[in-house]
Amino acid sequence: MLVGVISLTTACARKDGSATAPVGSSTGSSVADSRQSSGTVRSDGHGGRNVAPPGLGEREGDKHLVEVLTTTRSLAEAKGCFACHQVDSKVLGPAFAWVSYRYQRDPKAIATLKYAIEHGVSGVWGSMPMPAQSVTPVEAEELVSWVLAQKPVAPPKSD
Repeated sequence: MLVGVISLTTACARKDGSATAPVGSSTGSSVADSRQSSGTVRSDGHGGRNVAPPGLGEREGDKHLVEVLTTTRSLAEAKGCFACHQVDSKVLGPAFAWVSYRYQRDPKAIATLKYAIEHGVSGVWGSMPMPAQSVTPVEAEELVSWVLAQKPVAPPKSD
C-alpha cells in the first residue's frame, strides 16, 4: 500500500501540474508522471461513503491528493471494475481493501497486480478467474496504485 500512496503523493507534489492532466491526455510526461494523473474519490457518489484513506483531505495539502484519487476512481468506474469488485465487499472478485491488505508488504505488488489486470489470472482469490482487461499499461498502473491506496482490510476467514 505504501508504494501506491507514495506514488500518488509524489504526483501531488509536482509543481508543473502534469499530474493533473486528464486520463488519455498527452502532456509529454513520462509513464510514471502520466500514471499519477488518476486517483480515487473521497465518496463513491452513492451515499457519500469515504473510500480514501482515513484523515485524507483534512489538511490543506491533501486536497490535490484527493483530487488525484477521485480521477482514478472514475477510471475504475469507466473500465467496469465495479461490475466485479467493490471497495470493501466481495462481489464476484475480492474487495479492493482485501487486495490492498494482501499486497501491502509485497515489494512485487505493483507488477503482480498490473499483470493480473492486463493479462487476467485465476486461482488467486478462489475459483473465479479474472479476465484480461482492456486497459493501457499506464491505466493498469494507475488502477493498481489506487487499489493499493485503499485502507487495507483483512478478508473474512471464509473467503
